[in-house]
Amino acid sequence: MAAALDYRKHKVLFIFLFCFPVLFIIYSLFLQLDADKVEFGIKMNDNLPNTESSRDKGIPALKTILYWNHFFGIENFTFGFGHQPFIDAQCPTHTCTVTNDRMLFNRSDVVIFSVQNMNLSDLPDIRFAHQRFVFYEMESPANTDPQPLLHERIRFGFFNWTMTYRLDSDIVNRDSYGVIVPRKLTLPSMFPIARRSDPTATERKSIGGNKKKLLAWFVSNCVTPSQREMYVEELSRYVPIDIYGKCGNLTCTDRSDCREMLRTDYKFYVGFENSLCTDYVTEKLTAGFLYDTVPIVMGGVDYTQFAPPHSFIDVKDFDSPKELAKYLLLLNETDSLYDRYFDWKPNFDVHLDTKQGWCHLCKLANDERLPLTTYEDILQWWVDDPESCNLPVGNTPIPRTK
Repeated sequence: MAAALDYRKHKVLFIFLFCFPVLFIIYSLFLQLDADKVEFGIKMNDNLPNTESSRDKGIPALKTILYWNHFFGIENFTFGFGHQPFIDAQCPTHTCTVTNDRMLFNRSDVVIFSVQNMNLSDLPDIRFAHQRFVFYEMESPANTDPQPLLHERIRFGFFNWTMTYRLDSDIVNRDSYGVIVPRKLTLPSMFPIARRSDPTATERKSIGGNKKKLLAWFVSNCVTPSQREMYVEELSRYVPIDIYGKCGNLTCTDRSDCREMLRTDYKFYVGFENSLCTDYVTEKLTAGFLYDTVPIVMGGVDYTQFAPPHSFIDVKDFDSPKELAKYLLLLNETDSLYDRYFDWKPNFDVHLDTKQGWCHLCKLANDERLPLTTYEDILQWWVDDPESCNLPVGNTPIPRTK
């Protein structure tokens, strides 16, 4: 009985001593396998986007620009969404991304407000210290919705930067109106430069010599702050003017065909602005340049800042519409004088949609050295000449701080 018991004890001991190393080896292999899985998972996570790790590696983090509202129903402000528009525009500083997702408001560096489309009951509750609010406007003060600018919270201390067509804006944005620059300067453009091959002197003569009509005007706004319609009415007493659109008796349904008529039929083009406001020069100027005709201009600006020398005719240089008419008839009868208005073509380019304003906005958003500035009274800045260009408020006086 004792011998059998000893045998059982030795058998159990033998099994234990034999199995333990085997179990230990299996367990160790399992731990090693699990460790490999953990190590693989860490490597996989290293490949995931991470702002902080990108910054640590020297990759600049993108500045977030938020569209707070829309621009006349255009959600992307005609520029776009995301990072790619800055790449497409060949911006020197392109580390920005654009969104209209208000969930990203807290982390947004720049917030853009289209003043014409502001909802006074739908404004941010706060502006964080790192944020800049942008006043965005492409219409003149005479055509700006007055309600936002008369709203106390928006008028005083709300905006940090301005982004408009005006040359004294923080971000000058003339993209949709076109710019004319000397050829020795280059601008990146999202679209081909709108120019034809350099015309020779003979070709420039043919520009006027083949045209049989004098003056065209494409217009849909018949009553304007600039009262341009009254000037045209007086001018039409002395020279023939073909008026297309709602304000005339001629129609042209296809916009591109209408513009081509300038190239083929008309020597002069009426490029009168609807309001006489600081730096307000729209596509009415560049349309003449693009379609080989001479623009006759009216605006509250010095056109030499926006166009090549001797490339346009400014009504301010004439005492009356009658005097202007005499000059137009002289040019019509004298090819050599008319041709001189195209001497600028070999030396200048007309650029469209270069997006340079958006490039500059991205540059400012990335400049950490810029001090915080605020417009104490945005209305005071925007309506800088109330005698010539005021908000459309009729005879209602607007209190000013100066």
